[in-house]
Amino acid sequence: MEECQILRLEDFRQRNGKRDPDYLAVVSKFVSENRCKEVPLCYPVGAKLTIGSLEDTEYKDRPAVVNGWGKFYLPKLTKMEVIGYAKGTTYPCDQLVLMTCEDQKVYGFDGDELHLVASSPRQMVTEGIADSASQSYYHGEAFKDMTKEDWSKVEQGPVGKRLEEELRNLVASRKPDFLKNLKIIRQRRRCHQQNGNILPKSNVTQLQKGGT
Repeated sequence: MEECQILRLEDFRQRNGKRDPDYLAVVSKFVSENRCKEVPLCYPVGAKLTIGSLEDTEYKDRPAVVNGWGKFYLPKLTKMEVIGYAKGTTYPCDQLVLMTCEDQKVYGFDGDELHLVASSPRQMVTEGIADSASQSYYHGEAFKDMTKEDWSKVEQGPVGKRLEEELRNLVASRKPDFLKNLKIIRQRRRCHQQNGNILPKSNVTQLQKGGT
C-alpha cells in the first residue's frame, strides 16, 4: 500500500501552523482508523513509524509518565495526542513514542526527555526524524523559570491540588509500616531501660525488612 494511501496526510488539516480546535479530534480519528499500520520513514534509513494510540505503546500502563508529557516538560500546559511510535531511530530507546499537539508539532519521548522532532506529521513522514531534535526538554523544565507567584498559582490550581492529593495518598499508604516500626523502636527502648536486654532477634529482622 502506498504511503499516501496509508497516511492521507490531508486529514491532518495543515493550516500554516495555526491552532485548530478540531485538530486533535481529527488526529484521534485518523489514528483509530489506521491503527497498527507501518510507514517507512525517509530518515534514518530503516526507521519505521507504527501508527497507534497510547494503548499500543510501552507506556500504556504507566499513567504517571504519560501524565507528565504535557505538564512537566514544555513551557506551557499542552494537550497531546499519541500518534504512534518509531523504531530504528538514533534516540536511546526501542520505541520513540510520538505525539502531536494543537499547533501540530510532533514530539518524541525517549524515556527520559521530550524532543521536538518535526513541525508537523507531514514533515515527519516526508523528511524523517533527525539525529538530533531541534529542541529537547527534560522532566521539570516547565518550572525552571517560575516565580513564587507562579508557584502559588500552581499550588491553588488543579495540578497543585492533584500533587497534594498524591502526597496524602502516599503518606496514608506508608502509615501502617511507619507505625509498626515505631512500635518496634519503642519496645527496644523499653527493653534497654528496664534490664538492658538485647532486642529480640525477630524484631531486629522486622526492622531490617522495613517493618513488613
